[in-house]
Amino acid sequence: MNASTLWHHPGFRRLYLSSASFVIGTQVYQLALPLIFYELTRSVSVMTTLRAIELLPNLLLAMFIGVWVDRIDRGRWARRAMIGMVLLLGVQAALLRSGASLLPLFLCSTFLLMALNYLYAICRMGLVKEMLPERLLLPATGQLTVVSQVAAVVGPALAGWLVSWRLSSGIWVPMLALLAAALLLRGLSLSRRTVVAAGYWQDWREGVRVLRANRPLWQLSWLVVLINISAGVVEVLFLFRARDELGWGPDTLGLIYALAGLGGIAGGAWCSRLRARLGLGRLMLMSLSVEALGIVALARLTDLLPLIAALTVYSGATVIGNVCVWGYRQESTDSAFIGRVSGLTGSLFKLGMPFTLWLSGRLAGDQPLGPWLLGCAALHGFTLLGLRVSAVYRVR
Repeated sequence: MNASTLWHHPGFRRLYLSSASFVIGTQVYQLALPLIFYELTRSVSVMTTLRAIELLPNLLLAMFIGVWVDRIDRGRWARRAMIGMVLLLGVQAALLRSGASLLPLFLCSTFLLMALNYLYAICRMGLVKEMLPERLLLPATGQLTVVSQVAAVVGPALAGWLVSWRLSSGIWVPMLALLAAALLLRGLSLSRRTVVAAGYWQDWREGVRVLRANRPLWQLSWLVVLINISAGVVEVLFLFRARDELGWGPDTLGLIYALAGLGGIAGGAWCSRLRARLGLGRLMLMSLSVEALGIVALARLTDLLPLIAALTVYSGATVIGNVCVWGYRQESTDSAFIGRVSGLTGSLFKLGMPFTLWLSGRLAGDQPLGPWLLGCAALHGFTLLGLRVSAVYRVR
């Protein structure tokens, strides 16, 4: 069954439209936020600290949020999470009037906002699992990833222009997009789900048991820990390298990331066909190899057009890897456990990133960034070896 079958499903169409508005808002916000604080402070340390704060809710709370998501009405709480994010974005826009002087309050609100973002993300995974048969889960993941990448084309260009025009608009526009996403999710029709819940910690332990029993997913989760450590540092350091070492302005950066997003769109669109031809394990090995080469290019190149090409290829490979991970997690996990398994793996995925990002910000201020990016490429290479000998490599 191909991806076009999805469009006959009214629930998926509504979820798709809501997701499109949501990811436009979050893509604008995620590039606008570091640019705003760089303009205010001219500090890479502040940028990486802010990025680490964004990841902490995922690391600390996701495994507990997942247990709760398996017990609740996922559609209703997805909307409530987005409304909470809208309110917090309004608070952040108000805080910007004081410049960088209220940074601690801004960091606290960012922590709460990202906790709600992850609540929404796990709810959405559960909604996809509830409404679609197993054979449509990978195409659905691919289609939702494509819409994310379309937003990745539009969002950065819009973010760069907004920040250049007025700093606060980089927050107000995402707030409106998230409000529209919450309204679009109203009226989503789902069959009534039977929830059999024991004690909270008993449910949590059951989620751990289910995850560990799925040997390929368990091993894949630890490989993703290493991949995300590398990719998170690359994201921040390349942004700072482009802004500080290469001297590109916010509008240029927005355009570059928009063009690079085309690679992500291609990766999301081709992933299902490549998976059918190569199998999950071999496709992941290929995408991870391309990512490593892309990081080397981002570390060494200085001319604009070659860097855009490198970032485009890197983006496409990253999306293919992400769709493989998320799609396999959906395929191999029963709906009753999808919240817990998503939460547990989500926490594992981000395990090393907050400290690594904080450390990279401290070290990068007075040193060339190229060697650090090459170190990330080496970590990708080490992960390649782990993937080749793992149970994941044999998954079709």
